Amino acid sequence: MSLPLFSTTDKSGRMTMLLPGRRVGRAAPLMPWLLTAGALWSLTGSVPFGALLGMAPTPAINLFLGHPVTVGVTVLLLFVAIGASGGVYSRSVEQFGQARVAGLFATLSVAGGLAAAAGILLLWTLTSDPSRHFDLEAIATSPTIPLELGAVVGASFALWAAITLLRLPGAIAHARLRQADIERLRLEGLSCTGTLTAVNFTNSWLHNSPMFTVEVNYIAQGAPRVVSAHMRTSADRVPLVGSRMIVLTDDRGTTHVELDPASGAAFEPDAGKFAPSDG
Repeated sequence: MSLPLFSTTDKSGRMTMLLPGRRVGRAAPLMPWLLTAGALWSLTGSVPFGALLGMAPTPAINLFLGHPVTVGVTVLLLFVAIGASGGVYSRSVEQFGQARVAGLFATLSVAGGLAAAAGILLLWTLTSDPSRHFDLEAIATSPTIPLELGAVVGASFALWAAITLLRLPGAIAHARLRQADIERLRLEGLSCTGTLTAVNFTNSWLHNSPMFTVEVNYIAQGAPRVVSAHMRTSADRVPLVGSRMIVLTDDRGTTHVELDPASGAAFEPDAGKFAPSDG
């Protein structure tokens, strides 16, 4: 994501961008990456669910899942799964230009994969031993870690995945609407040259990116105007007051501001004061 990012309507993770030349984002290109990451998390989750939480369908599979070699391979697979979810996040940002949507896609890959692993193992275990009764009281009474505890943990991941999935369509619609506004303003809106006149640090961060409120002065149709916006950026890319801005607006009252890439903007030299505190 190109920073700094400005929004006159949203703040934090809902702030949306559209890189010049890119079209409004689509979910379809993300599906193969989402499914791949989910499958990796499902494979990774099979070991803790099967070997530690009593969900292995047979003793032989339990021994296999708890074998040191299997555990070692799973640890390596865990890093691959983390990287795959990171790839889902970055590709979601490329498509939708929004941290909120990207976070939901990445979360769905993790929670969905782990829920799938638990569900498959639970079904396999119960069908392999029809006489095995499912009793939640075993969580408190069993001398060993019972199947029911794994099922509860798996159900928690399934609930997490379901909530994420329910939130995703609205988040995608919001991001696409914001991107469509930016695309329309670039094609049809009034482009004005502006000046950054105020930069106020809010003492808040999103993923180590400091948040600001800013004001931009510009002239439209011969009249001076001021627009306020939220800004998210990296600590080393905080533009100085006086930086040249581009203001796009239309007769609907929709406004978009961005740093003028051709202006050679200067940034705050002391990046340390915008870094998140350790406390």
